Amino acid sequence: MKVWRIHLKNDIAEEYTMEDLLNFCIDNKLIGVGWSDIKTREDSELAIKKEALVYPDATAAMKAVNSMRKIKEDDLIWARIDNIYYLCRVTGLWKDSTPGEMHDQLEVSNYVSAEWLKIGMEELVPEKAVSSFRTAAVIQSISDIEDISKHIWNKHSKIVYYKKPEKKSDIWSVLPSECVEEIVLLYLQMEKGFHIYSTTMKYSAWKYECTMINREGILAYPQVKNGTVVVRAESYMDAVELEPTAQVYLFSTGEKYIKNQCDNIHFIYKRELEEFIKDNRRLLPGLTESWIAMTGFFE
Repeated sequence: MKVWRIHLKNDIAEEYTMEDLLNFCIDNKLIGVGWSDIKTREDSELAIKKEALVYPDATAAMKAVNSMRKIKEDDLIWARIDNIYYLCRVTGLWKDSTPGEMHDQLEVSNYVSAEWLKIGMEELVPEKAVSSFRTAAVIQSISDIEDISKHIWNKHSKIVYYKKPEKKSDIWSVLPSECVEEIVLLYLQMEKGFHIYSTTMKYSAWKYECTMINREGILAYPQVKNGTVVVRAESYMDAVELEPTAQVYLFSTGEKYIKNQCDNIHFIYKRELEEFIKDNRRLLPGLTESWIAMTGFFE
């Protein structure tokens, strides 16, 4: 099973809109690419390449249609229109497609049959899927998001179509770094009473994830690390030296901590965050909740 991303083209015939394209694909249960002059349905890269030569950019045409040839049943495909993301489950193969005039007009002549689900905005979509839309290729495969994409399909379809993993996974080995950071910051806001100065999250050279403050005016500086890196309290004394009341909160998924004598340096442990997650599931961002639920953590 593979996961793909398709750019639905915006240079369709003038009399049609992207909404027309979306509705056509959903109503007819399909998703695809253009290049209507490639009419072969032979399961052969060579046959596709031969017909692609009629196009000025024959390489792009050949690559796109050949990728459609490789898509299998139950593969998942991410699509995006007007910044709304959709997930498609493949139910029929390219070699069995029979395009007509509307397929040609809407630039989906080379298609696979597929069921569509509306997922929503970017915050509900795996980062690797989101970033894949920044590349120009019309279609491409995406690695390492098979399990989360299957979980999202099951969640939004409300049917467990894709089998769940038999064994539970450690959430900290699964969660992307941005989701771990999200959990830590949410924990500090809800449990410690700190609030984020959002502009400080944009500082590319800043040692900390952001600057936070509580109602008493005390500043906090969180840092989040993934993996087995050793986190030394001594490395974060700068914040305390600049502001004696400042509090530094450090978290590493590897929990390899070296403390010092400073009471303003705090280490966060996974058990604290896991209790927080269980007690506050409804507060978790949608994608973070999906990653965690995928591991069987809530069961």
